[in-house]
Amino acid sequence: MFEQLMKQNEAMMKQFQTMMGADALAQMMKPYTNLLEMQRSVIESITEEQTRVATELMNDYLEEARQVCSCNSLPEAVEIQKAYLAKVQERMAVLAKKQAESFTKLGEESIQVMKHSAEDLMKNMQTK
Repeated sequence: MFEQLMKQNEAMMKQFQTMMGADALAQMMKPYTNLLEMQRSVIESITEEQTRVATELMNDYLEEARQVCSCNSLPEAVEIQKAYLAKVQERMAVLAKKQAESFTKLGEESIQVMKHSAEDLMKNMQTK
């Protein structure tokens, strides 16, 4: 199925190139290239944020383990664990919110790029 889609895409691109010319096709594809760059940038930023949060959580876990090892009672250990888990929950909620905002913004920008590109394509096809 994927191969069939790739062949159809390739055939469509050749048809556009024949109809429009190489320069016009390159100009038409520029918004999609920009869109891919935006997507790459968002994915990179999300990956960096996830790495940062994972590193912080691991450091917090090690600190929590040190505190639990040095405590003298079970209630004290439970409180340390509770504080750690609250911190994990807070960081994960912040991370999820940032990621949702990033994907929402990317989605909105993608729709605009595709809308303008389709409008430009229709204009170019009507003038030829």
